[in-house]
Amino acid sequence: MALEPIQGQPGLFRDPADPNTIVNIRDFREGDKYDTVAIPTGVITAGTEFTFFQNIQAKREIDCNLRTPAKLSAGESMVLDRIGIHVRLSTGKSFPAPQDVKSVLENAFYRLKINDILQDEGPAIKFPSGYGLYGNTTENNQGIVTNGVPATASTSRLVKKQLLNQNHELFGVLRFDQRLWLTSTVTGPAPFTSGDELTEIIVQTLTDTPRDCAVLVTNYLHGLIRSAVSKG
Repeated sequence: MALEPIQGQPGLFRDPADPNTIVNIRDFREGDKYDTVAIPTGVITAGTEFTFFQNIQAKREIDCNLRTPAKLSAGESMVLDRIGIHVRLSTGKSFPAPQDVKSVLENAFYRLKINDILQDEGPAIKFPSGYGLYGNTTENNQGIVTNGVPATASTSRLVKKQLLNQNHELFGVLRFDQRLWLTSTVTGPAPFTSGDELTEIIVQTLTDTPRDCAVLVTNYLHGLIRSAVSKG
């Protein structure tokens, strides 16, 4: 449901599909709904997909704050304002190498659907979260890599805010595609003479102490959230 501000009434929005429905965002707090997927060490073959919000089993709040798969909690509503993708730079004693962060962000395609209706899509790098570290380090094979400037004011917003509740199903996906046009000569000289670099993406193990080092990617849905005040 796209919302339109009511002129002269700060904080009040109207649903164009139901002009009698008024949403008062003064009752909301700014926050995020988010989920995390783990991309394991090794080859990511073309066509592989990693899905957000669907599988939340055993996840703790640091990685996912949904209580119901793919949906907001009962009595909860949200005015969705923007979408963000963030690669976690540390997971316990594992530290993904900067090249892994770049490999994931620059080669993945992201899509968000709500109730099977497309909200936005594009290369993952298009969706900065506004969160993350910034600067440099002197660690071996390490550095600070972020998807855009870590400032929420620098992130892109949806053209129209969406009002979500427990009846809306969330579906986000990261997909790694095969890009044969870069090696094909059908449309002219191919930029790459070999397809090896393009048919698979590799997550390395370049930590100081070599170990399996999955890349964790968190999908943030940012906006205004209203929770149920009481259970009664």
